Amino acid sequence: MPRQPLPSNQIIRTGSLRLSVTEARWPLAVENAADIHNHFDRRKAANPSFYDGQVFVVRDIWCEDAGIVASLSLERFSSFLYWRDGQARDDATLDGFGSALVQSAEGHVLAIKASPGMLNAGRVYLPGGFIDARDARTGGTIDIDASIARELAEETGLDARLLNRRPGYLVVHHGRHCCFCIAYRATLAAEELRREMLAGAARDTEREVADVIVIRDMDDLSQHSVIDHARLLIANALS
Repeated sequence: MPRQPLPSNQIIRTGSLRLSVTEARWPLAVENAADIHNHFDRRKAANPSFYDGQVFVVRDIWCEDAGIVASLSLERFSSFLYWRDGQARDDATLDGFGSALVQSAEGHVLAIKASPGMLNAGRVYLPGGFIDARDARTGGTIDIDASIARELAEETGLDARLLNRRPGYLVVHHGRHCCFCIAYRATLAAEELRREMLAGAARDTEREVADVIVIRDMDDLSQHSVIDHARLLIANALS
């Protein structure tokens, strides 16, 4: 199969996900540097928890015979936020991140609700987060498995090595988001797993998680303000 664009608004299952680092500068960040600085100052004044670290954004992504391939560049959070807030347009760039879809022994999905002050405050999503400089390997590739495992541990205390990992990856391109997801199955029942995750969230010094939500069926799913890409993944897991 020749190179094809990644379809949107659907879940793509792949056994191969190759993420590489590009050194090409992000034109949006270069051309709007002064405005980005001013915008971040205003946003940080309203939300002091914002930190201008470095995160990867997806600059290009496509499908080919071997699987899904993407190139990502390491950018300041302030540049990402400027783009995310719609201050400048770049339709080719995507917000790329890793997520863990964790199911209990019964098959229920465990999701988390973001605390006030977080980027997605009040919304329900799957454990995960930005891909950052720690995830870059020597040789210019990105270890998405390590990124997802780290975020899962930081947010919920769960050790991915103690969960049953489903083969391959689930990739969802929805709007400006591109979620790289790994599915796991736990051996614990949902309520016991929730208690463990809440205990892990309480140990997180950044207090990113306000609650852990057990989603048992589509009726449960409809009761929560779930981020769109996560809603697709959860509905698929429950089907």
